[in-house]
Amino acid sequence: MAATIFSTSEVRSKISTILARLQKTKKPVFIARRGKAEAVLLSIERYNAMIDLLEDREDELDMALGQRIREERQAYAAGEGRDLENLLAGLDSSHASG
Repeated sequence: MAATIFSTSEVRSKISTILARLQKTKKPVFIARRGKAEAVLLSIERYNAMIDLLEDREDELDMALGQRIREERQAYAAGEGRDLENLLAGLDSSHASG
């Protein structure tokens, strides 16, 4: 898929055309300034889908962290707790790999 790139001056002068193209193709439009990509225009449908995916992933990570905390509380209650440094190190490593 070839990227659609417009300069900032093109965007200023052709915004209606660019938005119509975006709605028709549903493909991102890149905006460049001085030859360097600075921004991306997305259809609202594509943006909402991306946000939904990110929120779902955040929920998964929150649930996993909550489960780890419950497990650690149970282990502590059973006298199997770990010191704080080891607990935090374990949480950091599982969060980084998640």
